[in-house]
Amino acid sequence: MEVRDLYEFGPYRLDASARLLLRDGAVVPLTPKALEILAVLVKHRGELITKEQLMKAVWPDTFVEEGSLTQNISILRKVLGPDAEGRPYIETMAKRGYRFAAPVREVEADVGTPAAVSVPVPRWRRRAVVAVPVVLAAAAAIALYVTLGARTSQVRSLAVLPLENHSSDPTQEYFVDGLTEALTGDLAKIRALRVVSRTSAMHYKKTTKLAPEIARELNVDALLEGSVVRSGDRVQIRVQLVRGSTDEHLWAETYERELRDVPRLQSEVALAVAREIRARLSPEEQTRLSGARPVNRDAFEACLRGRYSFNERTPAAIQAAIGHFRAAIQADPAYALPYAGLADCYNQLGTLIIGEGPPSETRSIAAAAARKALEIDDGLAEAHTALAYTDLYNWNWERAERGFRRAIELNPSYASAHLWYAHYLTTQRRFNEALQEVHTARDLDPLSPIIATQVGWVYYLMGRREEAIAECRKVLEDHPDYLWANWVLGVAYTVESRYQEAVATLERACSLSGRNPAVVGCLGWAYVLAGESAKALGLLAELTEAARRRYVSPVAFESILMGLPDLDRQFEYLEKEYQERSNALAYFAVMPGRERARADQRGQELLRRLGLAP
Repeated sequence: MEVRDLYEFGPYRLDASARLLLRDGAVVPLTPKALEILAVLVKHRGELITKEQLMKAVWPDTFVEEGSLTQNISILRKVLGPDAEGRPYIETMAKRGYRFAAPVREVEADVGTPAAVSVPVPRWRRRAVVAVPVVLAAAAAIALYVTLGARTSQVRSLAVLPLENHSSDPTQEYFVDGLTEALTGDLAKIRALRVVSRTSAMHYKKTTKLAPEIARELNVDALLEGSVVRSGDRVQIRVQLVRGSTDEHLWAETYERELRDVPRLQSEVALAVAREIRARLSPEEQTRLSGARPVNRDAFEACLRGRYSFNERTPAAIQAAIGHFRAAIQADPAYALPYAGLADCYNQLGTLIIGEGPPSETRSIAAAAARKALEIDDGLAEAHTALAYTDLYNWNWERAERGFRRAIELNPSYASAHLWYAHYLTTQRRFNEALQEVHTARDLDPLSPIIATQVGWVYYLMGRREEAIAECRKVLEDHPDYLWANWVLGVAYTVESRYQEAVATLERACSLSGRNPAVVGCLGWAYVLAGESAKALGLLAELTEAARRRYVSPVAFESILMGLPDLDRQFEYLEKEYQERSNALAYFAVMPGRERARADQRGQELLRRLGLAP
């Protein structure tokens, strides 16, 4: 006699004896082990079943790793989906096991068979009863592989949405944002996957937009979302992968670790996502994602604080970031990331906007920090990018290109590497390649105003000023007070002889920048070309006075002198730029407004000294 174990929950019917799951009468493809796990959970619904109990029940005489159980639970969740109220059928009990949470009804006999009657099964049919489930299970396994493959094979791009801070302490935002950035960085190492940069993803912090709308705006196939709970030195992270177009949940898991093991946890998540979307990993990628080491607790936390401050990009915030990165290095001198962060900070201090001192001084510190990071971890794309940046503005052209290309090889989704490689390519007059790289950067960081402005900057250096103007205007539609877009738009108007618009735009840029000397210099240039030389000379006097109190880049003076007759004085400042290794001088061969200087014999000699002679 054979009595079948039948259970119903939601739209499903589980025949535990036959190892068969039906949904509205249709067979649901599941592997035999997944069906066994489901049967155990359903039979003990509402109870906590530990991982050890499940593994002993399903693999009684075989040693298997816990990952096999986790993978099958993940498959079950995908196949079952949420119940009518949006809740999962199988709940994870943190650090303990699983519980089948939905109501279950036992059915004593199949539909059409009287409930109190047991049907005798002849011996010849018993073999068939055994054989049919095996065949069905084999077919189900194949169907499951095809089904899940179809569901995940189209995931070729994703964005990591800002993780939510579910801790009771609101001051942990820096920690949660830092984990979001770090997880984005780990996933970006997978060449088969395009990962949107943190800058664009952070626009959706605390958003009310639905997944399909976000995925459409970021042009991605899937979204990774989740939450973080921190309690002292323990961190719990729950993440789930969602298909962007349908909001369908593809995978979810909860992790809990000590703070020092969070870098390893990040790598685990990245590897799990790669498995779920069937992304092929190279041996190098597999090694890098599997090789994360524990770090000192204080170092890890200080590094997260450093990145949080650095992302604000103000002079005060960058100085704060330097302090955090140095604290991280002191706590764990063998931790590579804070050295790379320190290099980024000092590279920024040498830019015209920050302008804290001569670039040659800050850049030498940046180069030393980047090299130290690479001594510890030669596979760190951020450090290769930072060092290549210093080579670019030290006019070490070949070494800069090798560095950028290596960074992109290690992390194809690192938008900054593509952006700065585009700058390098413009200095070499390789404009089509530069456009390709800067467009790639924008694809990876579609909501970043600085990258969108840099598209306009490349057009400007190419001589395609109308396109530069159009790109900057698009940025200002959404960010009317964005300094960089106003600045580039103003100089593009100047070169196009649209002086009234140029002056108005650059006056606005001066106001937005707090009268940054470099922006003031460009306004002076526009004044000269607009026939207002008296105003330009007034700005020269303003810069001279400011230089008595603070560092003023020679670029600010030279910009005004570009439009004045005194070419000798312009070359005095060009020489100062050369001695300081000014960022601007890297573009001397292509920069509009310097045509007269380039045509001079001294300009030809300067191009030769820069390694930019045709």
